[in-house]
Amino acid sequence: MIDLELFKNIITEARHNVDLLDSYSVNQFKSKEKLIDHLFELNILDLNSQVTILGSWYGSILVPFLYKKVKEIVLLDQDDNVIRIAKNRLFKHYKNIDYLTADVFNLGNFTEKVIQSNLLINTSCEHMQPMNMLSELKNYKGYFAFQSNNMFDIETHINCVNNLNEFKNQLPKNIDILIEDEIKDNRGTRFTIIGKMI
Repeated sequence: MIDLELFKNIITEARHNVDLLDSYSVNQFKSKEKLIDHLFELNILDLNSQVTILGSWYGSILVPFLYKKVKEIVLLDQDDNVIRIAKNRLFKHYKNIDYLTADVFNLGNFTEKVIQSNLLINTSCEHMQPMNMLSELKNYKGYFAFQSNNMFDIETHINCVNNLNEFKNQLPKNIDILIEDEIKDNRGTRFTIIGKMI
């Protein structure tokens, strides 16, 4: 999955960036790999697809899984530092990635770019307001893959959920849910919901 150049880039950057190492943890890998497996089961991606990752962090695991399978990946995060590291150090040799620094709930000039995506991924729903508060989703008609968790004791988790039903209640009403899943790890449970905006 990880090419040699990317592996070298990770090793070089991780020597002075513990946060990056956390993005490659076993728990992160396990939950994102399961999400990708579900997406491939649904057969909703092809070489013409644009995928936008909301709250992308470094894109550490999702980008290597996706970059050869889609036309374009958009990484969007409000932390300009992680976006710059992804662009200039980790994935500098990947040509089909667009890097955007913005708040998911204040997309500004990036709104059109986001809503034209075939798939929106957000594996960080616990870090932000509920997705039904994202006004851009009212005009979005593509697929989505969202994850949250019940890890309330992590300081940066401001919007955890106890179960899949709570998570569903945080999503827009105009959705067709295709997959629901729970993934246990050593800190709690991650909840995955994949579907289509209708």
